[in-house]
Amino acid sequence: MDAAHPKLTRHFARLAKLGLACLLAGGSLARGEVQFDVFMGFAGKVRQGEWFPVTFEIFNDGPTFDGQVELRPRFGDNPVYRYNVELATNTRKRFTLAVFADTNAGWSAKLKNGRKTVAKDDELKLDSFDSAAVLVGALSGQQAGGPVLPKTRFKSKWDNDRFAPRVAHLQLDTFPDDPIALSGLNALYLNSARAINLRTEQAAALSTWVLGGGHLILAVDQSGDVTSTPWLESLIRGRFGPVQNSAAGQALHRWAETGGYPDVASPDATFAAGQLATAEVRLAKGEALFELDNRPVAAEANRGLGQVSVLGFNPEREPFKSWTNRAWFWARLAKVPAAWFEKEAPQQYGRSSIDGVYGAMLDSRQVSKLPIVWLLLLLAAYLVIIGPVDRIWLNRINKQMLTWLTFPAYVAIFSLLIYFIGYKLRAGQLELNELHIVDVLPGQQEVLRGRSYVSIYSPLNDDYRLGGSFEQGGIRSEYGGAFRGNMASSLRVQRAPGQLEASARVPIWTSRLLCSEWLAPANGGVTAALTKNGRASYELSIKNGLDKAITGAMLLVEGKVTEVELQSPPGGTRTIRVRIGSSPDSDPHIDFESFSHAGRFENAVNARNMVFGDTEGGRIDPSLVNLVACSFPALLGSSNPAGRPIGDFSSSGGLDLSAHAERGGAVLLLLAEDHAPIPSTGLFETKLAQARTLYRIPLEITETE
Repeated sequence: MDAAHPKLTRHFARLAKLGLACLLAGGSLARGEVQFDVFMGFAGKVRQGEWFPVTFEIFNDGPTFDGQVELRPRFGDNPVYRYNVELATNTRKRFTLAVFADTNAGWSAKLKNGRKTVAKDDELKLDSFDSAAVLVGALSGQQAGGPVLPKTRFKSKWDNDRFAPRVAHLQLDTFPDDPIALSGLNALYLNSARAINLRTEQAAALSTWVLGGGHLILAVDQSGDVTSTPWLESLIRGRFGPVQNSAAGQALHRWAETGGYPDVASPDATFAAGQLATAEVRLAKGEALFELDNRPVAAEANRGLGQVSVLGFNPEREPFKSWTNRAWFWARLAKVPAAWFEKEAPQQYGRSSIDGVYGAMLDSRQVSKLPIVWLLLLLAAYLVIIGPVDRIWLNRINKQMLTWLTFPAYVAIFSLLIYFIGYKLRAGQLELNELHIVDVLPGQQEVLRGRSYVSIYSPLNDDYRLGGSFEQGGIRSEYGGAFRGNMASSLRVQRAPGQLEASARVPIWTSRLLCSEWLAPANGGVTAALTKNGRASYELSIKNGLDKAITGAMLLVEGKVTEVELQSPPGGTRTIRVRIGSSPDSDPHIDFESFSHAGRFENAVNARNMVFGDTEGGRIDPSLVNLVACSFPALLGSSNPAGRPIGDFSSSGGLDLSAHAERGGAVLLLLAEDHAPIPSTGLFETKLAQARTLYRIPLEITETE
């Protein structure tokens, strides 16, 4: 009996250990695990002053809970993005947020369940570089295939890091499904073998991005990839011939050389002797880039406000893959300026964002600034009174000890005086001014791609809610440029499926500018058609389906912006004849050089950012001419002493129509006063509010026979 007792004890001890292990394992299974992955930017690369995607992938192996993802800069606290997501048991969720890049290179992400942090990543890093640099995304057929770009050779390493063109190799699974998040790309290379595997949401985002100003470079691996993919076929609108082998020769080399690049190597004999499997390419309303065996094997065309370039061969195969000059070929195809490959970097100092110009148009007119002369007079009067006047007066009454009372009294009196002056100059009522810049994008279902600039004047320190019912979009603060970054603090952006909201802090007696970017169905609105009747003669048809009259119109065609005499009431249809050119009978057009040389916009932006000075100098009239000029920031430039162009203004999100104008694209710009295409972005009540909308409608020109 005694001998059996130790064995029994050991048996129960083993059972207890086994039970404890099962209990712990069961608890672990009950709790489950959450996988939290974050993919920043375009393969970790972003351009400052542009939107970029942040893709989250979450797998919940535990109980169902309502989670909230939070993304914020690692240094500082502005802006903060939050996204509400329901995480059921054994489900995987993947979603993308459009985030605006300023100068922050480090970010932190958390997944919360209530107040509890379930998972986090505090080491998210970005390769953040100047917005003037070129960024090409690539969805290649092979992992190491696709574009390569030449290296810059500037004297300064800092300039090479800032301005070197980059290629971001993207993954199909994490490719964004939000066209606004794609806005940070200059161009996207897509192999047709990968295009057929894009999800419906990804394909829609890519098409909208192209129509809104993006540049798609499509390499056709097999023509069936295009013709059997409806979204791609409707975007490309091309015809392809049979594939046949052609000698590469010097056609591609000569085409790359015409880009004006300084260091293109001598012809590659091995490549020239090689055989390329090519198909003939013809695009509707397009033009050929180069030919092989008298067949066009590459072509490009405008699509909406953007462009498609189509290669009738696969550049990820030999002999193209080993061609020594292929980097210069890609540079030309991606529209990389030749100036980026010279010894001296293009001057970018003092470059401001076009946001400042919109702010000068929208900021409240209730606020006035104290002129610097008056400030100096007040300062001089204060110094005179607390100094010689106080001493002389107290000496005369022989009460020098009273200075302990008079000095605080002077301080209090001048403090009250300054407050009174500030109150008279800056106090007013809550005010909301909105300007909507809306691109009417073509397609089977027209889409509105909008940018809503909102200026809020606040009579007190307060937080104001903004937003709307948008599946895709983002809200950002005013951007001041590479050296100023975000012009205000405290912005909290809240996303949920179908909903976009934000909370912005506005200090007392000041105006704050924000921008909401969104997508919405067109639902009628304005339609237009343009017909060319002869040299420099056009017929423009406009149907106004808005609830307000169109009060002004301008037409971009043949590289000129021409004023159109138009007053169109709601529901009205007009047909107008327009003549383009410099002859006496031509319609007047905008001279962008007058804006550049006068420096009106640049001076207004600088004056607006000053606390004291000329009030009117920081204001710009939101007239049709000024609004249209802001759609071409790259043309509102000047020249440095060497005669090289300098862009005074940058923009984001496809706002700039300059490249479209240089490609010969046509756009109708219409102004509707006291009209908004969406409900007010401001989710608060105010008695003082104004709204204007500038519609930008890309047109395909129909020529009469």
